[in-house]
This record gives sequence, C-alpha cells and structure tokens, in this order.
Amino acid sequence: MYKIDAHTHVGEGAAVWTGQQVVERMDTIGVDKTVIFPFTEGYFNNDLIPQYVEEYPDRLIPFAAVNPWNTHEAADELERCYQKGFKGVKLHPTLCGFRLSDKKLVNPLFEVTEAYKGVVIVHGSADLYNCPLEFDRMARRFPKVPLLMAHCGFFWEWELAIELALENDNLYLETSRVPGMESSKIIEKLGATKVIWGTDGPFCDYEWEFNKIKRYAKCEHDFDLMIGGNIANLLGIQ
Repeated sequence: MYKIDAHTHVGEGAAVWTGQQVVERMDTIGVDKTVIFPFTEGYFNNDLIPQYVEEYPDRLIPFAAVNPWNTHEAADELERCYQKGFKGVKLHPTLCGFRLSDKKLVNPLFEVTEAYKGVVIVHGSADLYNCPLEFDRMARRFPKVPLLMAHCGFFWEWELAIELALENDNLYLETSRVPGMESSKIIEKLGATKVIWGTDGPFCDYEWEFNKIKRYAKCEHDFDLMIGGNIANLLGIQ
C-alpha cells in the first residue's frame, strides 16, 4: 500500500519549495508519493508543476491551482492542465476571496474536473468562504467529484464537517494542521474510509502529521487507508 501525502505546495510563494525538497523530505519517513500544487498567495501559475513531476515521475502527483475570479480563463487553464496529465485542482477561497459554492465562479471548475475524472481539494478551515456547509453544497451539486476538505473544518466546525462527510459519499476530510484530540475524534466518528492524510507542506511538522495518523488509527488496515489508500483509490493509482 502506498503512503501518499495529499497536500503539499511547491514553487515560490509563502516559501520556496522545490520538487527535489519535497522528495528529500518524503524519504525521511518513507513516503512513496506526494500530491503537489502551487502556493496560492497572490499571483500563481502551474508552469513549474510538470517540471517537478518530470524530475520525479514516480514520486510526485500533479495538481493545478486556479483563481476562479479569472472566470473563463480559470476553467480553460484547468482543462489545459488536465490535458497535460494533471490529476486534480486545489482551490483556496480565503486567499482568493470567493465562496466555494458560488455557482458562477466555481461550477465551471467542478464541471471540468468531473469531465476529466479529477479530484478537488479545498482549503477548509471554517471561515465564511469555505465553512463545511459550503462543501456540503458543492458535494451535493457534484456527487461524482471527489471533494477533499483540507484541515477538516478546524478550528470551529470540525464536528459539523464529520456530519456532512457522513452524509456525502464524495466528501472526504484531509487532516493537515488538525491537532491530536480533534484528529482522534474525526477518525473515530467518521471512519478510516473517509479520512485522508496530508501535511500542508512545507509548513507543518512532517513527522508529527504522519505519526498522528499512526497513533489514532484503530488498526493497520485503517492506517493504510488513511495514509495513502483512500487518495490512491480516488486517483486510480494501482
């Protein structure tokens, strides 16, 4: 079973973090693959992602990042990325200033993703733009699109995030930045099949993010699902 980090930034943004640095860090704890996408602060683009993946094709999984305020350009850019082999898209409603469930801005991105059988991961730390109810609306609107709520609705709405993930087959909770107590409750109440490990690299303590899943998994099978099996299934990785 692969160990796969579902949430890591690369390029130049809030930090400088290259594909090589990602892989070097993966090797410190034996991680097999990592989903990478651009930092989403300010101006960003996807041009570096294929370069990093070309250097490490068996280790790095390309996701795009787009700003839906670019209207038609965002959907066109996302489709271009999927045609080049990207597997999903990262959205950040807080930094880009849009509601996740905004039909005009966001529906076209989900429509393109559904057409290419991609995965959507969204910053989900429970502010007005990306509270769990925004995820619920999009999960119901696009039931065929796997939707990952990064940070599990933490701080204030992680319990609601659990409820909504239980109600939507396509809504998953990604665990980066979530403290131990909340992580243990999310795993206990939601179950291993709906929890996905991520690290929000390069910002979080890599080994700690890994070990909290290992600590709170009920068994080895559950650990394998959360640490890589679930995201592998969504991405069609054998």
